[in-house]
Amino acid sequence: MPVTALQRKAPLSLVIFDCDGVLADSEPIDNEVVSSLLKELGHDIEPDEIGIKCSGLTDEAMWSMFEDEFEQRLPTDIKERWERTMIARFREQLLPMPGVVEIVKLLDTENIPFCVASNGSLKKIESILDITGLTKYFGGRLFSATQVANGKPAPDLFLLASDRLAVSPKECLVIEDSRPGVQAGLAAGMTVLGFCPNGDVWNLKGLGIQTFEEMDLLPGLLGLDQTPVDV
Repeated sequence: MPVTALQRKAPLSLVIFDCDGVLADSEPIDNEVVSSLLKELGHDIEPDEIGIKCSGLTDEAMWSMFEDEFEQRLPTDIKERWERTMIARFREQLLPMPGVVEIVKLLDTENIPFCVASNGSLKKIESILDITGLTKYFGGRLFSATQVANGKPAPDLFLLASDRLAVSPKECLVIEDSRPGVQAGLAAGMTVLGFCPNGDVWNLKGLGIQTFEEMDLLPGLLGLDQTPVDV
């Protein structure tokens, strides 16, 4: 079934990207690091299972979930070790999602404002953008769940982004790849697209949104020229 252009009731004034799994293929690396750390503690959880359990969660929610599951306190330094190891692995392996650099260049050329809003820490977001060469396009338009009372699936983070950039929520388009992220965007009153490069494994369509599997399809959804200027 062909992907069709979005039917929007308001003009598009801001595109909000999730980070992990949307801008960068960071989730497999992250899952491997978490799995390795948990195995050191005697908990044999494979990376794929980590992905299923943790997709879209905040960092705090992920580690709290494991503490509840194991009925034990995790080492106090596990979060610091995880972030340090993960970023080191990013520097060795991380790549942008296919087609996303061209999309960001196109939005920049078309003067359509965009930002990133992620449940990850600012340090993680900044590292991902730096490693993938996207920092110069996003500038300071970075928003983290650490800046709000409640991360996704609460709407707080997306509402922070729209407020800081002075754009009405109804004029924002969110691009998400997880159920908590989609739920947050919808709760914020925004239009949401589900990016599903591996198919709709989380049944995002069941939340009433349109999905797409390749970044190359996004310009058509936005009604933009699909040939970005090389900058």
